Amino acid sequence: MAATTLLTTDLVPARERTRYWCDMIWHAFGGLRSDTYGDSCFTGRIHQADFGAVRVCRLEASRHRVVRTAGVRSSSDPGYLKLVVQHRGSSVFEQDGRVAKIAPGEWSLYDTTDSYAVSNPEPVEQHVLLLPRDALLRGQRTIESLLVRPLRASAGLGRIACEAVRTAVEEAERTPSTLRPELGDTLTHLIRLALLEQLADVTPQTGRQIMRLRVHAHIERRLDDPELSLDSIARELNCSKRLLHRAFRDDGCTPLEYIRLRRLERIRDDLENPALASRSITEIAFRWGFSSAAHFSRSFRNRFGASPRDWREGARQAQPHRVFRLPLETIGRD
Repeated sequence: MAATTLLTTDLVPARERTRYWCDMIWHAFGGLRSDTYGDSCFTGRIHQADFGAVRVCRLEASRHRVVRTAGVRSSSDPGYLKLVVQHRGSSVFEQDGRVAKIAPGEWSLYDTTDSYAVSNPEPVEQHVLLLPRDALLRGQRTIESLLVRPLRASAGLGRIACEAVRTAVEEAERTPSTLRPELGDTLTHLIRLALLEQLADVTPQTGRQIMRLRVHAHIERRLDDPELSLDSIARELNCSKRLLHRAFRDDGCTPLEYIRLRRLERIRDDLENPALASRSITEIAFRWGFSSAAHFSRSFRNRFGASPRDWREGARQAQPHRVFRLPLETIGRD
């Protein structure tokens, strides 16, 4: 059994690398859509090793973006949390209206069972882990409040956990296969401890977090209402607009930006839904609160890097069942 495998564009002619990368990401990571900002020159490498139920990857790539929609997930998928440790470049994570920008020396997590988007506007180096959700949370749902937030990797248990991740990949070739599942359990435990440490640091913010959840729930209920606004939210929740802005401080966006992001995500999901293929793009956009087709089209392109029409066509042509042969290069064997 291979201890480490390499997925790379190095084996592909330069003119074919972008398409190859997008296909490789789709099939290697379960329906993950990728684009390279329209760049014709692209290089990407992913070293990966499995430690029982935990997969650890070291990613080096030119600038690119990835998007996953919840509908792509298989019903047999037990659910994973994805952890990213940033070493070079910056990345922006977006999920459920939260936005987190992470820089070198930081890490963050997001939930692969829900829709998300990751933007890497510059070349990046990262360690990426897929962790079984239930094993990491162990029923402690408060940890979910730390998802899509920048966390420290330079001090405390965060530093210990992130250093252990880096070392695990480097030592994968020398780790006996019989011990790898136990090492995966150890990594999961270290990351859980690091999250609990971070959770202790944010406990005083509980009141703001509760308010944030109230506002999120209200927005989700009214997302299709064209009249949804900061004034209407403040009036219906009986709070000040200043308090609304404070509640969104950890999201990295304003309440109005959150509304726009969530509407765009709902529209994207509808454009990818075959059952809604007969509905016009404008009809779908107006269904989710937009009142100007031109404004919607610009917003969609700025958010997802493609026009609504191109996005819908790309989703239509995607064939998850097609087998794509990856020329994997085996780095080492037991």
